[in-house]
Amino acid sequence: MNATPRQDPLRRLRTQLDALQGLQPADRARREAAFARFFELGFPAANDEDWKYTSLRRLENRLFVPAARHDMAAATALPALAAIDAHRVLMLDGFVHDGADGPWPEGVRRLQATDAAAWVERSLHWPAGGGTERFVALNAAFASDPLLLDVRATQGSAPILHVACVATGDATAAHPRIALRLAAGARLQLVLEHASDGQVERWVNCFVDAEVAEGAKLELYRLQRHGTRTFHTERIDARVARDGRVIVCDASLGGALARLDLNVALTGPQAVAELSGLFLADGTAHLDTHARVDHRGVGTTSLQDYRGIAARRGRGVFNTTVFVHPGATKSNARQSSRNLLLSPTAEIDTKPELQIHTDDVQCAHGATTGQLDPQALFYLQSRGIERSEARRLLTRAFAASVLNRMNLAGYAAAVHDLVDSRLRDLLEETAP
Repeated sequence: MNATPRQDPLRRLRTQLDALQGLQPADRARREAAFARFFELGFPAANDEDWKYTSLRRLENRLFVPAARHDMAAATALPALAAIDAHRVLMLDGFVHDGADGPWPEGVRRLQATDAAAWVERSLHWPAGGGTERFVALNAAFASDPLLLDVRATQGSAPILHVACVATGDATAAHPRIALRLAAGARLQLVLEHASDGQVERWVNCFVDAEVAEGAKLELYRLQRHGTRTFHTERIDARVARDGRVIVCDASLGGALARLDLNVALTGPQAVAELSGLFLADGTAHLDTHARVDHRGVGTTSLQDYRGIAARRGRGVFNTTVFVHPGATKSNARQSSRNLLLSPTAEIDTKPELQIHTDDVQCAHGATTGQLDPQALFYLQSRGIERSEARRLLTRAFAASVLNRMNLAGYAAAVHDLVDSRLRDLLEETAP
């Protein structure tokens, strides 16, 4: 039987998997199983609810070959966030290059397969459910150099680790994979930066998996600043035990088409998740973020606060879900999605959801999408402020509640500078 047009990209990927060399039988079997799941799900179709506002036809119709390991010199044109005082790890097209910044921080250790075989094997799984399960399975099939980190409790301040995922290949697909295990009482500040230029098309398909044990705290500062021809799919999963805490600050500022699924499961009593982010879609960029928090433990708390800005023909999507499971009494959840359109051709779709399956909880959500307040704009102009500068000030104030949470030195400064620079250019070009 001849392959249908939608099967052709899957069969091309199948051929690429068959061509991988040097695999042990167990490794090849694991990759085969992962790819079988991806093949079963395929690229999302138009009637897939998880992809209602995002079509991947542009990605599906392109042919990307698996990225290969190459020298670090290829990344010199894309400097990382240099102002952060952290141990840096470069993941170049999905392959780890570490050791350039000396020893790892106290309490942080990179694991190899021989260090903890059972956990390493489990870290190479693919989670079921959600719109990005298919791409995590594809990641499991092709990821060749996962970064596996074990974090132990220390007496000093939380170690800071900067992982720069830099994409350089031409018409390549990179599959970075990062797995974190925070022991009881451990703390870690992780800066995850995705960067590429806008010269050629490429695809980055990333998966981050975190286990946060009792009383541990993970702060994740994410910056996605891809070039205008890069496709990006990513999933971040975190499981948080009793009294654990996960704080995510997210800035999605680039890419041709980018999709992030951010999932946090509060499995233990009094676990906490704080998710805040900003996306800025301009040109023809399409930025899609799905966030989900599962309240499974008693007395768990979550906050989701996202701001979206779209200009020119940019499109943003933000879907946020809180699921309170049976027995998760005294849960407290807040969702906020506020969005700003700077051009009549821009679009943002937002959808906050609450699913509550128990009593004695406090949950609330809200969403708004609009334009700059003309009265506030007139007031600033009446005080002698030029119209373009008044628009920039109001737009910056709109994003301030999220930007102010990005309090890690270096990261915060870089995000603020990037946003301000983009806003100056945008507001000059989109001024009515």
